[in-house]
Amino acid sequence: MVSMKKALAIAGAAAMLMSFAACGSSSSSEGDGKGEISFQTWNLKNDKYTPYFTDLIAAYEKSHPGTTIKWVDQPSDNYEQKLSADAAAGSLPDIIDAGPSLMYGLAKAGALMNITKEDPKAADLYYQGAWNAVTFKGNGVEEGSYGYPWYVNDGPMYYNTEVMSKCGLDPSRLPITWDDYFSQAETMVKSGCGASMSTMMGGAVDDYAAAGVKIMNSDHTKYTFNTAKAVAHLQRFIDLYKAGGIPQEALSAQWSQQGEFFQKGSIIAMGGSAYSAADFKQNSPDLYEHLAVGPKITDEGKSDTVSYEMLAVNAQTKNKALALDFVKYVTNAKNQLKFAKESNTFPSSKGGLEDPYYTKLDTSTVQGQALAVTLKAVKTGYSSRPAEFTDANGSLYLQQQAALALQGKQSAKEALDKAVQFADQKLKQ
Repeated sequence: MVSMKKALAIAGAAAMLMSFAACGSSSSSEGDGKGEISFQTWNLKNDKYTPYFTDLIAAYEKSHPGTTIKWVDQPSDNYEQKLSADAAAGSLPDIIDAGPSLMYGLAKAGALMNITKEDPKAADLYYQGAWNAVTFKGNGVEEGSYGYPWYVNDGPMYYNTEVMSKCGLDPSRLPITWDDYFSQAETMVKSGCGASMSTMMGGAVDDYAAAGVKIMNSDHTKYTFNTAKAVAHLQRFIDLYKAGGIPQEALSAQWSQQGEFFQKGSIIAMGGSAYSAADFKQNSPDLYEHLAVGPKITDEGKSDTVSYEMLAVNAQTKNKALALDFVKYVTNAKNQLKFAKESNTFPSSKGGLEDPYYTKLDTSTVQGQALAVTLKAVKTGYSSRPAEFTDANGSLYLQQQAALALQGKQSAKEALDKAVQFADQKLKQ
């Protein structure tokens, strides 16, 4: 599984898909719940997860005589382009796995089924935050859910306590709020220890949402993350960068060395998934001995931002009854919980988070602590990144403008004004 799957854009999908053929991949034309459908996952066919899906499909086919579920899996590389090309060719799988930002372009183009219309009672089966994350509206999108919430892949902040001590920080007082974070970063810089705080640099909407900045208006027709509060927040990152508290490499949109820097002690903190602790234990046992786990940085009273995965249904499926039944089977409480346990993720189906597996976590271990911290966030959090704010439609541009501001090439206000203007223009396309 890809750690913290990146929410990708469907660049130009709307234009490409307006004329795609009304054609699905299922072999039944009667829509009677029998026949064959295709089920596509995203980088999940491997030694760890193949047995789960093989057993899942076999059990369904056994209890539904006359059905065939064709499981296909696509690697992470070029997944966005693959989906876009399949949609344009009218060959999208019947059921598709992706995050909301990737699905948005397909929904806007009419390629995905509006679940709110086709299965209006489905909303009662999932936690409200998860259902909201898969619900799109505005800018040519008919309001509704365009998929079923699946697993939640999220995690805490990890800290290298050995480096914290060297930098004059108290490992027993992990930062909770942004005031804590910047205050400790200032102490770190003054210590002269040579480390940076983390790779956070005000280039993601999560950074602003967690500080109480509203990202969009309620009808999703305009972005709002260039308020005075947002400008002041970005200025704090600018000041920290000038002081040497953010590594220069963090400004690059292609930078992917966060884990490497964390493991060698160049940065004190990094965001990760709930299962990152197990990776550290296996691959970096020395670092694991000095790991501490804390919640994501957020101002008091602000909910944590959470990353959701979803399963969407091809609007042109030839076997709607089977597709809808199977996707609800995959995402039902029992099957979501089983997959979440195997993958160290969290279920979106109601009741899953109340299972003893989550309510009786062993917090004496780093892994247990990571799960416990993330569980709290999943219960109360929400998806702060609007689905339409994809890489192509504003997310990458915000990062680029913030990087220019950190380098002193423009002010914080200029950076955010440009980012909002760019994103607003994309909304109208």
